[in-house]
Amino acid sequence: MNNAYLAHIHLPKEFTPELYGKIPAQRDLINELLKKQIILSYSLDMERKNVWAFIAANSENEVMDILSTFPIIKFVRVSIHELAFYETTASYMPDLIMN
Repeated sequence: MNNAYLAHIHLPKEFTPELYGKIPAQRDLINELLKKQIILSYSLDMERKNVWAFIAANSENEVMDILSTFPIIKFVRVSIHELAFYETTASYMPDLIMN
């Protein structure tokens, strides 16, 4: 069973044209990792200075391997925190009623 990690991604103060050009590929990769449930959630603050990614992995090294595939990785600083637990509300699906 995987552990949960929080990757705190510190974005640069100024975005270069090269970094802006990486954003579409970053979003595509994040969507793929969300579908595979490798990334559990992904958030950006309103000031666009911090991204928080909750990641399911077996080790901090595995988290780094995942983060190394991010198109924006060479533009950011990352800190990784192993979590004691990660709880979230499940996607709400109404109970099925079988008649």
